[in-house]
Amino acid sequence: MAGGWAERCRIRLVAFDVDGVLVPIRSSWGYVHERLGVSGEASRSYRWFMDGRIGYWEWMFLDTSLWLEARPGLTRWDLEELFAPVEPVREAYDAVRILREAGMDVALVSGGVDVLVSKVARLLGVRHWVSPRLAFDARGFLVPGGDPALEADRKDRAVLSLARRLGYSMREVAFVGDSYWDLRGMREACLAVAVNPVDDRVVEEADYVARDLVDAALFIVEHGVAWRGSAGSKESK
Repeated sequence: MAGGWAERCRIRLVAFDVDGVLVPIRSSWGYVHERLGVSGEASRSYRWFMDGRIGYWEWMFLDTSLWLEARPGLTRWDLEELFAPVEPVREAYDAVRILREAGMDVALVSGGVDVLVSKVARLLGVRHWVSPRLAFDARGFLVPGGDPALEADRKDRAVLSLARRLGYSMREVAFVGDSYWDLRGMREACLAVAVNPVDDRVVEEADYVARDLVDAALFIVEHGVAWRGSAGSKESK
């Protein structure tokens, strides 16, 4: 857990993980595996990645190839239909509203499937989001592989890149996560908040373990809003 964060953080940007935080499913990749009946086969490539035998793009390639074997001709619209029942939890809307009313930007930093991440961003009205991107041809058919614009275990890079692009220093960033995959993002951010944590390491890393998303938002505002009136503008970089 970070020490002295209350004195050094000036929160302007709040980055949320998506799977297990803003939506109830713990893994959007696992959700598709289950819906297409390839969970058993997908567990093999997961082990290979965790063992360091393959890189992230190879992992994406193997998973998406399994999808196409299970459902040849899979399209973006098919995936959108699969994700149709998955909606942001009710508290997500309130949390985003609370943060915006406090003058803070909101972003999504997710290792989940971009079809779902983009849907969540649209429903919550969030403009800034980053996730691995699936590949589709000109007709919308899925192509094996994709673009690992965000590698799930390197959210620190994604948060840092996003903050720089938006003109914020890391002193101005809070990260909200729940799992092992969020640890590096939480460490890179100035303020780390856990919601629905599924890993003891997340609890240890967090500056605050929130009851829900609204509690997380109120905590972030309480420890960021004091700087808002006095700073007047973004901290000089």
